[in-house]
Amino acid sequence: MDKTPIRRFSLTFDEVITKAQSVQPQFEADLGQFSGFDPWFTVAVNDGLLANITAGITDSSESTHTAQIERTTETISQLLSTAGRSYQKLMYYVENSLGNTKAINDTFGRSRYDKARQSEKEMVSLLTQVGKAIVANSYTAKLVAAGMPVSLPDELEELATDLAKADGQQEMLKKQQLLVTSERIELFNAIWDTLSKISSASKVLYSEDLARLAIYQLYDSSTVEKEKPEATA
Repeated sequence: MDKTPIRRFSLTFDEVITKAQSVQPQFEADLGQFSGFDPWFTVAVNDGLLANITAGITDSSESTHTAQIERTTETISQLLSTAGRSYQKLMYYVENSLGNTKAINDTFGRSRYDKARQSEKEMVSLLTQVGKAIVANSYTAKLVAAGMPVSLPDELEELATDLAKADGQQEMLKKQQLLVTSERIELFNAIWDTLSKISSASKVLYSEDLARLAIYQLYDSSTVEKEKPEATA
């Protein structure tokens, strides 16, 4: 996937919209003078700016994706916690029925547990290892005899499935977030490019009209960074 495009503005997204909402009505009123100065300024340019402002105001895709990622992260955290408790519960019965030897601990991945507690991928792998160990070595009867609930292996398998699903969803959302962010930056870059060209022309058209120049000025006079109009194609 391509890298996120570079922002051609130093204002926040909200500040760009606020500035555009201030400039656009005045630009529309002055369009005849702008067109006479440079034929690039047309009704289509004004309409495009207005459409992009509207799109920028209504665009909530980035915040929506962020909220979805946060919800998925919380789900993964809860599943990891539940999986950890279930694994520890299983290991209690393993120790009571099969012993606490290195061979048994290796079979059930005890040394992997601390890392698995912090990583859904590691926990999925650990739970999968545990499930295979129980079946391959026919340990179910001994574990049940030691008090293990018959449903526990199935619960561990279900947790592994749910964790893998949540992890896949989170990865997908993160990739989509990059795309959404890129599209949003491109939209606001387009707004900024138009504003920059308008501002640049206004300095020639209204060099003696300080009040009007103030409307077209992209940065407040108190802003440290100097205004640098961007060239447009």
